[in-house]
Amino acid sequence: MTPLHLPTAYFIAGILYLTMPVAVWLMLRKQHAPSNTLWCLGGLSFGLSLIFLGMRDTWPEALTYGVAIWLLVLGPLLRVNALRHELQKPIPLTWLLILSLVFIAVYGVFHGVLNNASMRFIWSSLGAAAAFGWLAFLAREVYRRDQSISARWIFMFYLALAVVLALRVPSVLLGLSEPTAMTSDPLSTLLIFMGVVTSIVGNIGFLGMFIERMNREALESAKVQARQEEATRLSDQIAQLDRRRSVGEIAASLAHELSQPLTNIYLIADRMELTLQQRQDESLNKYFADLNRNTQKAGDILGRIRTFIQSKNTLFERVELSQVITDVSALIHDLAYNESVDLQVSLPPQGLAVWADPVQLSQIFMNVLRNAIQATQGQASRRLLIRVWREGEMAHITLTDNGPGLPAEALSQVGTAFFTTKTEGLGVGLSISKSIAQQHGGSLSIGNSPSGGAVVELQLPVVD
Repeated sequence: MTPLHLPTAYFIAGILYLTMPVAVWLMLRKQHAPSNTLWCLGGLSFGLSLIFLGMRDTWPEALTYGVAIWLLVLGPLLRVNALRHELQKPIPLTWLLILSLVFIAVYGVFHGVLNNASMRFIWSSLGAAAAFGWLAFLAREVYRRDQSISARWIFMFYLALAVVLALRVPSVLLGLSEPTAMTSDPLSTLLIFMGVVTSIVGNIGFLGMFIERMNREALESAKVQARQEEATRLSDQIAQLDRRRSVGEIAASLAHELSQPLTNIYLIADRMELTLQQRQDESLNKYFADLNRNTQKAGDILGRIRTFIQSKNTLFERVELSQVITDVSALIHDLAYNESVDLQVSLPPQGLAVWADPVQLSQIFMNVLRNAIQATQGQASRRLLIRVWREGEMAHITLTDNGPGLPAEALSQVGTAFFTTKTEGLGVGLSISKSIAQQHGGSLSIGNSPSGGAVVELQLPVVD
């Protein structure tokens, strides 16, 4: 059997340690991770050390002893720092360089001053074994933290390489092996074999750590997106249920608002019939005008209610706040009238517009107005004030009632989902209103007015 030619074996192992880290770095360069660069530099350093060792018989001693042994330890130390970056425990490179220089200084004493080949060999073997052992146990920490199968493979093979390096020490002490890297014995052959395998497994394992992490992040992102989509779907369903619940509360308003114009239509039609019986005259045009105006009014009321309860996607458009408040006030008018609530509206002299979904904006006002009307129950004189003004680039809308206000313990929770101070409330109205305000780039806050009662303030970006 032909014995293993150690210089060639070292050279081949060195080439592997030079090329594979570069290939891994190129595949992971878009990650912009410092650990990737450190891992690559560590592989290049260790690969050069193996090539220098393999050329010991032909190249200068300074390269094949001093530089080769220094790189032999510096390489795994750089990879140690790569894994510490992955664990978010990086070591300053200065400290690693100092550690490696101290190591090579002691080696230089054994080699150049004492000229003790055995101590020189034992020192270099133990230093490399310690560096690889440190690297192995850091890989185990990564495995424990991330449950990374790739990190576990790195741990096992680098630990095995460290053990083989350490076993060379008792072999030299017992006289079973020569104190040189060029000795053709079973341990040297096993060391070369482990070096080649570790180069392949280590670099593929490091690449696998990144792939596993990207897969975990993609899976977590998919879970977060699924939760957000589910929350959005449930929010839409709750909002739709809240709009439908509102139908019952405005049914009385609808009946009252429609009764008067429809009655007028019937009366006008009767008068037209009598007039036609007496032949056409000039008053007929007036009747037609009255008929059209009242019919239009009835249609407008029905249109506002139909728009309010209709389920549709969010459609943003330029919305005049005065128009939305006027429409909602008309819808809530009968409820306020029946409850003897004086509804006052203060609008700015100039128009004030926002970019919003008019249906969702109406929903905010309807929720707040209903709550405010209920809050004034028991007051001798029930009042509700809506005030609109502009401050900078924001439109401010406050809705203030003269009720008892909110207790201190409720102020911190009001507006959160499913919290309510009403015995029959669901606790979703103000929560939905807050979400709508945030979707429109604004905010909704609830507090107590200095003059008494509760105040709800809606802020929205102004559209000029």
